[in-house]
Amino acid sequence: MDNRPGLLALVEAYKAKEFDVAVADDYSRFSRDMTDGSSIIGNMQLATASEGVPDPEDDFPPLLYMLLAHKYSRDMGKRWRNALMHRLAKGLPPSGKQQFGYDKINGSYVQNADAAILKEAYDRYTAGEGVRSICTDFSARGLAAPGPRGWYSGGMFDLLDKVFYAGKIAWSPKKGEEPLVVEGAHEAILSPGEWAAYRKAREDRKANLRPKNPKWMLSGLVECGLCGGKMLSHSDAKGKRHLMCGTYNAHGKDACKGLFRKQSVVAMKVWLWLGSHLEEWASISPTDEEAQKAAEKALTDAQAALEEAKVERDEFIEWAFENRKTLSIDPAKAQAREDAVKDAEEAVESAQAALATFVPASDVHERISEGALLMGFSEDPEEEPSEEATARFREALSKVIERVVVLPSTAASPRDPNRDHYSEIRIETRTL
Repeated sequence: MDNRPGLLALVEAYKAKEFDVAVADDYSRFSRDMTDGSSIIGNMQLATASEGVPDPEDDFPPLLYMLLAHKYSRDMGKRWRNALMHRLAKGLPPSGKQQFGYDKINGSYVQNADAAILKEAYDRYTAGEGVRSICTDFSARGLAAPGPRGWYSGGMFDLLDKVFYAGKIAWSPKKGEEPLVVEGAHEAILSPGEWAAYRKAREDRKANLRPKNPKWMLSGLVECGLCGGKMLSHSDAKGKRHLMCGTYNAHGKDACKGLFRKQSVVAMKVWLWLGSHLEEWASISPTDEEAQKAAEKALTDAQAALEEAKVERDEFIEWAFENRKTLSIDPAKAQAREDAVKDAEEAVESAQAALATFVPASDVHERISEGALLMGFSEDPEEEPSEEATARFREALSKVIERVVVLPSTAASPRDPNRDHYSEIRIETRTL
């Protein structure tokens, strides 16, 4: 029960006498696991819409219903496993849903016109082009996309990383486990050599995720105090980040003598400024209304994911029943689809709990902390933020900071022990 935070919260609320009876549609909604079920019955008064309110002195009927729910869950899992193994044995994907670049004809996957779009994407990426550039071009050309969001970097990688397009079928028994890969019955878009070339290009770029001039939180805001040009971020031979004048970098010292600073010094100056201007910082953080909308969206997304997981599970069970096919499978892998549904149910419970317990920020510190999470930053300060989170923070920061100007040093030498690095950086703000 430890992996069901919503249910744990319900038990704690019952112990706190916030309600007298927990009501669900049927007992399976409380738990389909006998261990959890018996624990719940011993800790909380239950009732269901289908079975009514049981005698509080008699735990046998609820335990019986829990046992039936447990058996139903195991039977459903067994049926699903049989259907899954049959599909894998035939070289078919485990989910049977539509695959971009293919049409389903009489149960088989046949390449359609969109396969050429995928082939072009693979070729361009393997040749060295970035997915963002490819996505921009595909969007401008109005090419068909696999989803309603159109072409975007994350979606492109999700698509290209599928072994399906190399003629394989992959199935992961459980999250985090190595997937089982088998030969597919469909025609591959990539040859084995082309797939190997794509994977090599992918791994090579992962080894150097940060480009030479990456997007950091102050990108576009820092300017050279000599010429007004943008300061560019780059790495030295030891991997340390530095800023240099973009004008100097592009046109040489005839255009600008150039200024150089450690990136960490400029970033610290901005953090110190934010720390002494908490009201301004809070003003650019997401509002309570935005926070509540984010919680509502999280619940909607979780509910949609749950429905999709149920549909995929039930489609296979129905298919297996209609075809009367049975094959054995390792019990450890048997609950894969049922686990997906259970995980989705738990995600819905967590999202419901988060929305139900939403409380507006009480002060600027809470607004800043909650705003950072909404922007995509982790609660773990050691975890590096994603590119999307950094971009959102940079956009918010630009609402209060117009520019950060790096000034020429007035110290006797760059290594002067009395040099005040922070005084050589000026923050110019906007009028809110």
